[in-house]
Amino acid sequence: MQEQRTPIAGTVWPGHRAPARLILALCSLASIGALPTRADSPPVAGPAQIAQATTAASGPALNVTELRDCLCMEQQMSADRDDLAMRQDLLNERQQELSNLDQQVMEQRSNLSPQDTVGQQVLKDLMSQQQTLRTTVQNDLRPAYNTKVDEWNALVARYNTQCADRPRYTMDVKTAQQNLQCPKP
Repeated sequence: MQEQRTPIAGTVWPGHRAPARLILALCSLASIGALPTRADSPPVAGPAQIAQATTAASGPALNVTELRDCLCMEQQMSADRDDLAMRQDLLNERQQELSNLDQQVMEQRSNLSPQDTVGQQVLKDLMSQQQTLRTTVQNDLRPAYNTKVDEWNALVARYNTQCADRPRYTMDVKTAQQNLQCPKP
C-alpha cells in the first residue's frame, strides 16, 4: 500500500493563492458529505486537508523529475540573486566614483589659471581617469549587468511557468532532494 501524499506549498513567489470561494465551497461540501465517492475510493478529505491542498497550488502535481528541475532552478536563482547583487553594488560604486571624478574635474577647471601647467596636467589626468571609468561603466559593467538581469528574468519566467502554483508532495520532494545534482552554470 502506498503512503498517502500530502501536498506542501509549491512556490517561492508569494501572492499565488487558490480562490477563497473554491476553498470554502469544497470545505462545505466535504463537511456535509456532498462530494461524490465510489465505494472503493478512499474516504473524502476533510475541510482542513482540502484547504491545505488547494491553498498555494493548482494544476497537476510535480513529479520527481520536475521537482529536481525546480530545485535546481531554485539553487540557480539563489546563486544568480547573489551575483546580481554583487554586480549592482560594483556598478553603483563605479557610478559613485565617476560622480566624484566629475566633481573633481569641475572644481579643477574652476580653480585653474591659464599659466598653471601643473594644474593643467592634473586636470588632464583627472579627465583621463574620468573617461576610462566612463568607458568601463558603459562598455563593460552596465552591459554585463543588463545581460545578467535578462538571464535572471528568463530563469524566473521559466520557474514560474514550470514550477510555481503546482502542488508538491512531501514524499516526492524528499525523493528529489536525495542525491540532487544540478548542472553547473
